[in-house]
Amino acid sequence: MKYRVIMSRKADEMLVVHVRFLAQVSISAAKILRNEVAFVLKSFEDNPYLYQLEADLNLPAGKYRRAVFVKRYKAVFFISGDTVYVDAIVDCRQEYRTT
Repeated sequence: MKYRVIMSRKADEMLVVHVRFLAQVSISAAKILRNEVAFVLKSFEDNPYLYQLEADLNLPAGKYRRAVFVKRYKAVFFISGDTVYVDAIVDCRQEYRTT
């Protein structure tokens, strides 16, 4: 079974902010982040259940999952039927809200 992946506008905007920030420091780091996000999103198509449940107390228990990449970023997502909804791309060193 292949899952459909939908990235929210907010998650897309968050990713753009992170990539732009990194590009100011290191173009290669920005490219690595972009490539890792693409890899993670592609992996959601095959089996999003490989990723752990998100334990953030600000989110509904048992609904959201997380995929950590490039040591400090994570995609926060949930699965409904055959669709994966990515709600946020977060720098784990910062506070965030998906709503």
